[in-house]
Amino acid sequence: MSGPGQRVQGPGTRNGATGGFTLIELLLAIAVLALLLGMAYSGLRAGVKAADSGQDLIDRTNRVRVTQEFARHQLSRLLPLVFEQDTAGVGTVFDGDRNKMKYVGPMPGYLGVGGPYVQELELLRNGRTRQLVFRHWLLNGYNADEIDRDEALPIRLLDGIRRGQFQYRTVDDQGMPEDWTDRWEDVTKTPVMIRMEFEMEDGSRLVWPTLDVTMVVDAGSARGNSGGAFFNTQ
Repeated sequence: MSGPGQRVQGPGTRNGATGGFTLIELLLAIAVLALLLGMAYSGLRAGVKAADSGQDLIDRTNRVRVTQEFARHQLSRLLPLVFEQDTAGVGTVFDGDRNKMKYVGPMPGYLGVGGPYVQELELLRNGRTRQLVFRHWLLNGYNADEIDRDEALPIRLLDGIRRGQFQYRTVDDQGMPEDWTDRWEDVTKTPVMIRMEFEMEDGSRLVWPTLDVTMVVDAGSARGNSGGAFFNTQ
């Protein structure tokens, strides 16, 4: 019961001690929270995408490095052995142009079972770009007219090549290096140097450093004094 001079609080009067959030305040808080969560999720997605993109670039850069190491290892150890003969009895120990080269050499590790292999590096058209592929056949019994190229599935070494070429170099009679050429004319001898020059596709952020490979074979072999036997048993 109220005494004289006392105010009576009606049912609509808000008591500061028991006050809460209004509906509008709750809606604003929820909206701000949703905005913060959205920003956090977007940042997380951007971070994951950047990490994936960086890892992809690292993987593709490693692919270039591994391809160069493989090509250098195989080409520097090519052997002046005849893998093909024409009707006149002229033996081919190396055949190459700007898009393909074929030679004999050892295979790495356990793949070298059975002796040396006829090996082939080729730039193949792949849509708007090219890819570098590798094929190999056992030299013993090799016959170019009878091999099934579809059976020797190409091993893809590198793709995304915008343009590229193979070049070859030999020495003159005085032992001086001659100019580079994209067509190897004398199939009875090996080059003394091989160049692989590629330009990667736009936007890949990849660079192929020009690869110059010097042959390990002695100068006499490189200049046509092969001494290699014809291994075809057929």
